[in-house]
Amino acid sequence: MEEREQVDIRTLSPQEFWAQRRRLGDIYRRAYRGLEIYAYTFPGEVHSYLRWLYRGDPEMFLVAYNGGEPVGFLSGHRYWYDRQLGEVGNIHEFVVDPEFHRRGIGRALLREAIRRFSRDHSWVMLWVGEGNKRARAFYRKMGFEEVGRAGIWIKMRKHISKESL
Repeated sequence: MEEREQVDIRTLSPQEFWAQRRRLGDIYRRAYRGLEIYAYTFPGEVHSYLRWLYRGDPEMFLVAYNGGEPVGFLSGHRYWYDRQLGEVGNIHEFVVDPEFHRRGIGRALLREAIRRFSRDHSWVMLWVGEGNKRARAFYRKMGFEEVGRAGIWIKMRKHISKESL
């Protein structure tokens, strides 16, 4: 049975992001253990990637806190263009520290992202590694469907509306 954690989800100011970037990088690296084929692995690459994610849409760089400490984050863009769907909400990265899996933190992060995307869009999409079976199952459980493939990546989408939240 899943234990539910008290979680606070919020965005970060540039100063907060800068102060927490190493901790966020640690969470990212731990989340991709065993799935390194899909991740940046060198510290400099990880930090550059995190900066790119944050700068792309700071209002969609959502950090989950438990006991005042970051335990996961989700980064997306509110205005991303997809050839099939047009303008969508897009999730670029989504990780929860493995020590905090199965406590409702990922579900809370994803629901908050979808709530924010639903203000402007009917669709949210993401790409997930084909071998990341746990994430693929989680997304399917959350209502996403697999709709495409590019190399080792699976494209998933979910129709969203304010009424369905």
